[in-house]
Amino acid sequence: MDETSDKKRILIVDDEEKFANMIKKNLEKAGSYDVKIETKGTQALASVKAFKPHLIILDVIMPDKRGPEIAVEIRQDEKLAKIPIVFLTATAQKGQSEMFGGLVGGAPFTIKPAISKPVSTPDLVKCIEENLLK
Repeated sequence: MDETSDKKRILIVDDEEKFANMIKKNLEKAGSYDVKIETKGTQALASVKAFKPHLIILDVIMPDKRGPEIAVEIRQDEKLAKIPIVFLTATAQKGQSEMFGGLVGGAPFTIKPAISKPVSTPDLVKCIEENLLK
């Protein structure tokens, strides 16, 4: 991994491999992104530690571990805690994250976005750019 690259590292954690690959291809074509995919929720934390992303796109519902559990694990690691997380899910409604007072998995988050699947590439790029770790 080239730490000096101008490309922003984006980690997609989603058990739907075909969907994740489509998002990866679209993001790499649309912007200056280096995108990695993790399809196993149980491996997400290790992937975050290894890849050191500037932003994480995290599915909420996965068969082996739920997105909010993964988010809590990430937030509990002081080296990873400031990495922005964007929830991407088929179950999210606009404003859903605000409905719960900004709490995910019982922990406070400053995560505004909860993007619903399917999402257009321009909308996803806009969300990424608004939330990227500066």
